[in-house]
Amino acid sequence: MGIYGALIRVFFKIGLFGFGGGYAIIALIRHLVVIQEKWVNDLQFIDIVAISQVTPGPIAINAATFLGYKMGGILGSLLATLSSVLAPFILVFFASYFVHNTNQEKYQKYLNLLSPVTFSLILAGTYSILKSSISDLWSTIIFIGAFILGYKYKLSLTKTLILSGLLGEIIYFLIK
Repeated sequence: MGIYGALIRVFFKIGLFGFGGGYAIIALIRHLVVIQEKWVNDLQFIDIVAISQVTPGPIAINAATFLGYKMGGILGSLLATLSSVLAPFILVFFASYFVHNTNQEKYQKYLNLLSPVTFSLILAGTYSILKSSISDLWSTIIFIGAFILGYKYKLSLTKTLILSGLLGEIIYFLIK
């Protein structure tokens, strides 16, 4: 199948089953690219998620672009990105017909049933990242500090990432 076929298959699957958007599909992306395909390890995956968050656009599409480039260059990047949006495009196209020609209350009930599933996917993604990124006392301190900056002081994601990264570099430079 080759790397291009694998990129198309994996990112089409992510687009097809990755409902809930953003954080809800991190666990699925991680499962497919870290565990199943072994294209990157957990630490590399965390870096890809961080970069995907600070660049404009949806996390899944940015991750597809970065991973596609890593695995197959410019063509891999293009194929992975297009594959990640093809399935949702097809689903929305057919869903728009369904929504337009059906009872709106029934449709709303279906959407309400997806909320707990989306929440559980967000928790699974958060857990998988926490498990692999908090490896020692210093990473725990940086995590708690970043959480406080974001949650309590409402510091932007970009500023929190930059400050946490700088703090991590300083700490690990002084330790070594």
